[in-house]
Amino acid sequence: MLLACSATAISAQKTFYGTVEYAYEMQGEGAEMMAAFLPEKMVIKYGDKSMMTTMEGGMMGEMMGRIIVNGQTGESFVVKESEQAVYLMKEADIENAAEDMDASKPVKEEGTMEILGYSCQKYKLPIMQDGQETMQYIWITEALKAPQIDAPGMNQLNNGPLSSTNLPGFPLRVEVAIPQTGMMLTMMATKLDDTKVDATEFERPKDYEVKDFSEMMGGK
Repeated sequence: MLLACSATAISAQKTFYGTVEYAYEMQGEGAEMMAAFLPEKMVIKYGDKSMMTTMEGGMMGEMMGRIIVNGQTGESFVVKESEQAVYLMKEADIENAAEDMDASKPVKEEGTMEILGYSCQKYKLPIMQDGQETMQYIWITEALKAPQIDAPGMNQLNNGPLSSTNLPGFPLRVEVAIPQTGMMLTMMATKLDDTKVDATEFERPKDYEVKDFSEMMGGK
């Protein structure tokens, strides 16, 4: 998740391995109702070659499961603990996800913010939601960068509005308007823990049933 700004800037960036937590907050009329659907937070774990995203709380947290991109095996899948099932993604599933990706480059804005001890620069980045273009605003620290993980679906599956490959550093805050609602969703980093994540956390549970990803999405 990195844009090559300059050789000097890149060399100064530290690759972050560990766990980052983002708290969700919805603002605007109807925000309380929407909040029941949204998770309370998103947890992303970065390993040497893999990453995992988990939503905690709310209806979305129950639905999503653990989304894993395993660079060691080259597999992308979702683990649903409640079903003791693994939904394995095929190349076609990943290609479909890629169609929804936004290739726009972020535009630097005026404004900075200190988050978890890091100075973050404000950027704007257009995204498509429900066929409409809307702006998201991202506060990025150039002191850190996410690891480059060589696996299919790395960006498509794991970060939602954080998944752009054009970011010049590590995003610690995101604000995005919800089309036709007047509401604003904010994702704010509340924790950065550089404790090493055990590689076993990115493995498929051996005793879980393996299913096709289309079954999770309501297919057969």
